[in-house]
This record gives sequence, structure tokens and C-alpha cells, in this order.
Amino acid sequence: MASVVLEPDLSEISQLQQNLARFMGQFEWITARAMTTAAKASRDAIRREILPMVDGGATRWTRQGLIVQFAKPDTLRAQAGFQYGEGRWEDGAFARKAGGVPAGRYMGLNAAGGDRRPKGFEIQLRRAGAIDRGDFVVPRSSWRGLDGAGNVKGGTYKQILSRLRANTTEGSDQNATRGSGSRGRSGRRRAATDYFMARGDDAGISRWQISTNPLFIAERAGAGPKGGTGKGSGKPGRPQTIGYKRGFEPAFSVVDDAPNYERKFPIQSVAMREYQRVFPQAWRAGFEREAARRR
Repeated sequence: MASVVLEPDLSEISQLQQNLARFMGQFEWITARAMTTAAKASRDAIRREILPMVDGGATRWTRQGLIVQFAKPDTLRAQAGFQYGEGRWEDGAFARKAGGVPAGRYMGLNAAGGDRRPKGFEIQLRRAGAIDRGDFVVPRSSWRGLDGAGNVKGGTYKQILSRLRANTTEGSDQNATRGSGSRGRSGRRRAATDYFMARGDDAGISRWQISTNPLFIAERAGAGPKGGTGKGSGKPGRPQTIGYKRGFEPAFSVVDDAPNYERKFPIQSVAMREYQRVFPQAWRAGFEREAARRR
């Protein structure tokens, strides 16, 4: 569970104080303010105790996704935890956002455990036929494309989809051109950073074998062609076209089982412990303020 729903717990508030608050017409306001104060404390406890558990440290995207929903007098319901998007506490979309996987989905999986759902990146690869319908892709820990926190940047995902001609977003025309592309800057960019789907079987990579399976996404690496050969150069050899690098580095493994997360983030218990500690204190403080105004 990536977020925790918080409700009023008046077990530590005397019935006399509750009745007096209702007599003053301020019970709902006192309770809503106390719930919001306690929800903020829950958020701070999650930030203090849970975020340090994230491997490699929590990203800015994850930290910004930790928010509070304030309680209102007419609902008396607050919430603390990680959101899935602008104002959304539930996961209702597959699409990636520019900053990456929604913090709520990632933190929710690590809080509850279980199989990961397909990312938008994987769904587009499936639609384009780059991987099979039930396949997933997992970044390799040795790949140089990972950042300091072990994550892949959103721009890198977009670039890979373009190079594999797998950008299936409706109305988008961001796939790389076939062959060398236009002369000049686009060709140079593709030569500098390019990806391809390595296909084959248990025997290894095979470009021409029929019925090969997707094995991994590779980034081209190493030295480029020497060039200067072909017609008109006076040197034998195939003419240089786009100038792909001659080596490669595996970037993503293709697997047919959903990656599984172990349960390791006790978001629920941390949030509730802090909420139950702070709420009665905040409620009594609010009650005293309202009572003092009427003296």
C-alpha cells in the first residue's frame, strides 16, 4: 500500500470534551485540523524512516510523490503517502510520465510485495512486436546507462523506443528513420547512441535464423568504422554509411516472468503509528484554543 487512509480516532478524547466541542459547533473543524496535523506527521515519518530504505536513495521523483491529502470538516478523511499522478491516489493508467514510473506504483509494490505490472515502455515494445505479449524487460545492473540510483531516465526510454521503431503512442512520429536517416546531424546522433534488439536462441544471437526470440536490448558500443572505403576512395571494402559502432553492451534483459518485489517498506505501520501518536495531542490543543476564544 503506497498511501494510508486516515480517519478520526477519538478513543483518547474524553466524551465531555467531544460534547463541549459539538456544543460550540466546532467539533468537525477541530477534528479536521487535528487529522491534517497528524497526517503531516505521518508523511514526515515516512520520509524519515521509509525513504532511506530505497536502494540507491530515493529519487527526486519519489520524494515529490510523497504528499498529504488534508481532511475537511464535511468528510473527516485524510491521507498520507505516495501519489500516482496529479491528484491521483490510485493507479489507473499504464502510461509513463516524463519523470518515470509513478512513485505510488513503485512504493506500493515494495510495501505490499508481489508481481510488477507492465510499464508503459514494455507495453509499447509489445505493441510494436519487439517483445512477445507476456515479456518484460529488466535493466542490467552492469549497464552504464543507469544513473547513480540504479534507475533509467525517461529520456533514455524514449530514445530506445525511437531506435527500435517501437514508439506506438497515438499521433507520435518519433521513431528513427530506417537506414542511415537524413544526412548530417540525425545520422551522427544515431551513430553516437544507438540500440537494437538482439534476437536468437539458447545457442546465441542469430540475426537471420527463423523464429528467433528476443534476448536483450543492446546499446552499440566500442569503436566506429574507419571509413574511407568503397567507390571513389581508391580503397577496397564496403562503403561507410551511418557509421554504427562495431561492439555492443547488453542494456535490458528480456524475461517472460513478471519481476517480483519482496515486501520491505512498512509504510502502513509507520504512518499509523505516528498518526495515532499525534492526533489526540493535536485534537486537545485545538479544543483548548476554541475554548479559550469563548472565555
